[in-house]
Amino acid sequence: MKHLFLLIPALACAATAQTFDGINAPVSRTVTLTADEAAFTITAAGTLDSTQPQVKQALQSAGLPNPTVVAIGLGQDNSIYPPGAAQILYSATVAIPAGTAMDAAKALETLRSHLPAPLTSLQYSVAFNPSQAALDAARQVALPRLLDDARKSAQTLAAAAGVKVGAIRYINDSAGVYAYVGNIGQPAGQRSGDFSALGSFLLGVPSVSLPASTQYTFYLNVVFATVQ
Repeated sequence: MKHLFLLIPALACAATAQTFDGINAPVSRTVTLTADEAAFTITAAGTLDSTQPQVKQALQSAGLPNPTVVAIGLGQDNSIYPPGAAQILYSATVAIPAGTAMDAAKALETLRSHLPAPLTSLQYSVAFNPSQAALDAARQVALPRLLDDARKSAQTLAAAAGVKVGAIRYINDSAGVYAYVGNIGQPAGQRSGDFSALGSFLLGVPSVSLPASTQYTFYLNVVFATVQ
């Protein structure tokens, strides 16, 4: 989708506190990228004498490579009534290839069912996304095409106004998630909580599939100078 605007008399750029005169030609392109990365977010609780290294070791022993673990809070166990003993809450993150997500989920289910001391509970979610390497590669392909789109759009508007397109005076790009294609029972290619209710999912029932791709929209905003 292409958009054209003739700046009258200027484009105000709040982020840079600069003003440019010319033709503003914002353009966008949506591309479909393979969701090749599974990002796990794990929430664990441990007794008051638990430590971050102990939580990390438990996750590594379950097969998760080099998880990043931080302590995020202190509170009582509210899974029972009345609330139980105080515990330390931890958050851990790890990104792995999407193709290994099922093995990681099974390993976490085993860990969740047989928690080693000092852990007292564990839950997790997983989101499937393109890796940063895939995003960077797609951006390098998209930017020259976007710039060409912007120049053609500016030339069309400039011809209508009786002027010509000059040099680029301002350029800015961004990207955002447009939509997810495929799911595992929840929107946005994500499964939250734990996998205890996903027996058929973990057993590989063909009717349930991982998200195959994600659509990203790349945006480019270009301001061209005008010449007579």
